[in-house]
Amino acid sequence: MSTTPSRDRLSRRPDRPVGPAAARATSNTGPRLAEGGRSKESGRMSRDTVQPDVVLVPAPDHGVWRLGKAKNPVKYERISQEDWSRTGGNRWSLVSYDILYCASRHDGCFAEALAPFRVDPKMREVIGDEWTKPSFMTPGKIPRDWTTRHILVRLQLPKEARFLDVDDERTLETLSRELKDELAEQGVDRLTTEHIQGFNRRITRQISAWAITQRTGPSEQERLIHGIAYRSRFGMRQCWAVFNDVELKQEETSLIFPESEALRRVAEEYDLTML
Repeated sequence: MSTTPSRDRLSRRPDRPVGPAAARATSNTGPRLAEGGRSKESGRMSRDTVQPDVVLVPAPDHGVWRLGKAKNPVKYERISQEDWSRTGGNRWSLVSYDILYCASRHDGCFAEALAPFRVDPKMREVIGDEWTKPSFMTPGKIPRDWTTRHILVRLQLPKEARFLDVDDERTLETLSRELKDELAEQGVDRLTTEHIQGFNRRITRQISAWAITQRTGPSEQERLIHGIAYRSRFGMRQCWAVFNDVELKQEETSLIFPESEALRRVAEEYDLTML
């Protein structure tokens, strides 16, 4: 499955709206493509308003995949006011808006979800045989019921939905100017991909907060940016943070089996073992 948007639409099951924006209508303002008809495009989407010079990209034609709990897979995330000021936490989460974290492919979902199970080689040496007793689950093991407690859901987004490409240098240059004061508080003069991939989530959350306020159209009421397109810290897999007022349609669900190729590939990459 390609990680880049395809021009060929996949055959789909009957559309079923999901998420907080199920009943909302989406914008009819279509962004223009950049030179050569590439999927990346300029942030200028209307002649009636002046938009920042950022790069926006559509989601893949096949949609995005969401890995969630089997009982409620499409669960949006939000942080508390207290967490907002902390450096840890989810990269793009906000206080006032819900965010749904997705990936282009199954392995991207697994890479993000299984990251907490990884064990540093030095830690393995320190632990040694200490946790080999039956009463302990040794490090580097994935619980037997993990696959049954989770499920994959493919979600289709509106064709006109556009995501802020935070891995593009043009976007980073613009954000460095737009968020000059906020970045200065974090000791940052110019944004780089190291900040996007870094552990200071105050920086990335400021980007998300900026993106969600951008508007376009004659009335300046239509959302310019519908989420964040970013690379995972784990294998640089393509991921998507979707804002909660974007209408999603559930296309299919996929059970997770221990023998799944994508799951096994990520487990091997992380040196994990399925119980």
